[in-house]
Amino acid sequence: MKHIKDLLFIVIFIGLLQTFMQRDMHSGAIPDLPKTIQGKSLISDKPVIIYFWGSWCGICATIQGTISEVLQDYSGVTVALRSGNNTDVLNYLQSNKLDWPVINDNDGALAQAFGVSAVPAVFIVAPDGQIRFVTLGYVTEIGLRLRLGWLKLDF
Repeated sequence: MKHIKDLLFIVIFIGLLQTFMQRDMHSGAIPDLPKTIQGKSLISDKPVIIYFWGSWCGICATIQGTISEVLQDYSGVTVALRSGNNTDVLNYLQSNKLDWPVINDNDGALAQAFGVSAVPAVFIVAPDGQIRFVTLGYVTEIGLRLRLGWLKLDF
């Protein structure tokens, strides 16, 4: 019984911490997104993912495979936060074998528009352009796929 209480306490604590950390993150319609450094725009009539990361972020490095897998099946864009100039970002992607569409947010203006104060941060956007889910910190592939799949259901 003590282990169940401890586990319940941990789950509640993590939930409250996540809620506190996400309090300033943007909701509603997504702010305008610039083109990626590859020259592409994010346009989709399906659910999309917007992933904020940093080349300096250890947790971001641990979920690179997760993001790559999800971006093979869903539209999306990644945002390199304070990770250097375009050449630095492209070199980072190349050296890590990442084929991501990326917006370089070296000054943090886009992160500020989204209310992102820490990375990794993931926004799941519905086909109507409204943010439906926000995740801050480590995320699993199944967690992302479940959220994206939920938005594909036609109610």
